[in-house]
Amino acid sequence: MPDGHLPAVAAKRVRYIKLGQGGRHEAECFDQHIMRMGFGSARHLDLCSTGQWEALSERYKAEGRSQGKATENTNQVRTFFEDDGGILWITFSRRLMWWAFIDGKVAAQPHQDMDGTFRPVRGQWRSTDIFGTPLHMDGLSGHLTQLAGYRGTSCDVKAVEYVLRRINGERLPVVAEAESLSAQLREKIVQMLRLLTPKDFELLADLVFSGSGWRRLGVVGSTEKTVDMELVLPTTGERAFVQVKSTAKQAEFDEEYLEAFADMTQFGRMFYVFHTGKITCSHPGVTVIGPERFAAMVLDAGLTSWLIQRVS
Repeated sequence: MPDGHLPAVAAKRVRYIKLGQGGRHEAECFDQHIMRMGFGSARHLDLCSTGQWEALSERYKAEGRSQGKATENTNQVRTFFEDDGGILWITFSRRLMWWAFIDGKVAAQPHQDMDGTFRPVRGQWRSTDIFGTPLHMDGLSGHLTQLAGYRGTSCDVKAVEYVLRRINGERLPVVAEAESLSAQLREKIVQMLRLLTPKDFELLADLVFSGSGWRRLGVVGSTEKTVDMELVLPTTGERAFVQVKSTAKQAEFDEEYLEAFADMTQFGRMFYVFHTGKITCSHPGVTVIGPERFAAMVLDAGLTSWLIQRVS
């Protein structure tokens, strides 16, 4: 195992849990490294701690629950109390998937607010894979993230292998192959970018930005040296200008374009696009788009065929 990486995670059962109604216990659970369970489990601790599950179900019915709801609630509490540390628990919060294992050596205890019980987790709740990569919900299968809308408190997760694979930072062979081919294609796109005429490169930049939501206000490169295109983002009204260069030079960038941007207060952002050279810039209002990044944008915009035809 490489230094700084967690060991691979293994589990035969994965279970989703909602940490309080509307997620109201999430912050506490993450900060205190615990997992909470409701359903009056603190009030019924005498039955839960001794495994009297039929009696708990009967007590739930006496409180007004239907037979089905009493059974469902009992099963959820039972799973929580009887977990010996072998279940992988997951939840969704802050647009991330979080995961943890209960410390199977510590029994459930009533919470001080008497709103249910809690158990400590082993180590802590984590929202990254074992290599430290965040588990963003928008990068996970919808079959899994739809659990965030689950109306109950906890349930088993069918996609056990998928969850484990994502937590362990693994990729399916077909996905790994696709990523490799995509990287090779981006390299070829960079090579083709350098075959474009300056005008064609500028046109391609226009197509890329238009496809990403920016609307061109005009092409003014013939009259204004530091501006090739003026853009507006209709959804926010943000204005930006674009400078497209075939070959970029750091000194020219600093002395001409960066200084010009400081004087043009009508623009909130500057994009500097090039396919040859290297530029570094820490200005928060300036986005430098070099060959590798622009190649990825061309690919994402579906303009690879356009590029191939242009250089053929």
